[in-house]
Amino acid sequence: MATKVKVKKQDVKKSTPTSAVQRRGRTSTSRISSKNQLTVPVDILRKAGLSEGDGVRFMYLEDGSISVIKAANSNEIMQFAGALTGLYEGFDLNEERNSW
Repeated sequence: MATKVKVKKQDVKKSTPTSAVQRRGRTSTSRISSKNQLTVPVDILRKAGLSEGDGVRFMYLEDGSISVIKAANSNEIMQFAGALTGLYEGFDLNEERNSW
């Protein structure tokens, strides 16, 4: 995903910063390609906090609309790796097993 969107320089007299200006002709719509692919507009990606490589889940709703939801990352469990290091200092697992 592109990290920046090219925006034409704004007139100095206007008070709105250049990065906040929406380009003319931009909408929050997209077309389905011949390979059934969609391009999500950058402003929507940014608002949703999505970036390259993020998974999304599609759901068909009864009212005929489609919902796109950020999928849970399967590697989120890895954020806990090593979190309990040192918790069992002085604990003898073999002694505990033998006591059973």
